[in-house]
Amino acid sequence: MRVSTSMIFDAGVSSMNKQSADLLHIQQQIASGRRILRPSDDAVAAARALEVTQSSDILTQFTTNQKSAMSALGLAEGQLASATEILQRVHELTIQAGGPALTAVNRQAIAVELRALYGNLMGIANSADGQGQFQFSGYQGSTKPFSGTVDALIAGAEITYAGDDGLRKIQVSAARQIEISDSGSDIFVRNGNGESVFKSLATLIAELEANDTSGLTTAITKITNAGDNILRVRAAFGSRMNELESLGYLNQDLSVQYAQTLSDLQDLDYAKAISDLTLKQNQLQAAQESFSKISQLSLFDYLR
Repeated sequence: MRVSTSMIFDAGVSSMNKQSADLLHIQQQIASGRRILRPSDDAVAAARALEVTQSSDILTQFTTNQKSAMSALGLAEGQLASATEILQRVHELTIQAGGPALTAVNRQAIAVELRALYGNLMGIANSADGQGQFQFSGYQGSTKPFSGTVDALIAGAEITYAGDDGLRKIQVSAARQIEISDSGSDIFVRNGNGESVFKSLATLIAELEANDTSGLTTAITKITNAGDNILRVRAAFGSRMNELESLGYLNQDLSVQYAQTLSDLQDLDYAKAISDLTLKQNQLQAAQESFSKISQLSLFDYLR
C-alpha cells in the first residue's frame, strides 16, 4: 500500500488529537475529583452508582418524613401532656369540693375555675399544627373536631365531634408507615366512662353550682378514667417517637454506607491520575515532536 504524504499528515494529526483528548479528560477528572465523568468511562460502575444514588435519595426522603412525623407526634404529645395537667387539677378541685367545711359560695368558686379548665381542655382538643391542620380530627384535618359549651351540655346536649376515626400516617421507611395522630373521639369521647370527658366535667360543674356533692365520687372516677385514657394515648405516641428515633439512627448508618459506596465507585485516585497526566503529557509532546520532524521531510531530501 502506498503511503502518501497526506496519509502521514492525517495520522499524525489524529494521534495528537487523541493524546490531547486523553489529556483533557484526565485534567477534568482531577478538577472534579471524579473518576467517572460519563457512563462510558466505566459502564458497570456508573450503573451501580446510579442505583446507589437513587437509594440514597429515597433514604433522604424517608429521613425528612421521619422528622416530620417526630415533630407532629411531639406537638400532639405536648398538647396531651397539658390535658393531663388539666385533669389532674380537676381531680384536685373535685376532692377539695367534697370538704365538709366548704360553703355553697366556695363550691361556686371551684365551679368557676372548672369552667375555665373546661375551656382550656376544649382548646387542646381543637388544637392545630403548624400547617393549620387540626390534630385530633382524624383524616378531617381541615375540620374543627369538637363543639359544645358547658351550659349546652348541662342542658342535656351531647358533645359534637365532627372528625372521624382515621389515623393520619407518614411513610417513614420502605416497610413502615407510622401514625402521627389519634382520633379525638378515641382520646376525649370513648374513654371508658360511657360519655365524653367534656360531659363528665360539665356534669360536675352543674352539681357544684347547685351545691350538690352527692356525685363527687362518681365524678372522681370518671375524671380518673379520662386521665388514664389520655396517658394511654401519650404512651402510644411515645412508643412511636422511640421507633422513629431508632429508624433515624439506622438511616444515619445507611447514609454513611451509601456515601462510602459512591466514593469507592466514583472518587478519583489522585496519585494514579497525576501519574497518568504526566504520561499523557509526555506522549503528547512526543507525538508533536515526531509529527514536526516527519512533516518537514520530502522526497528531495533523499535524492541529494
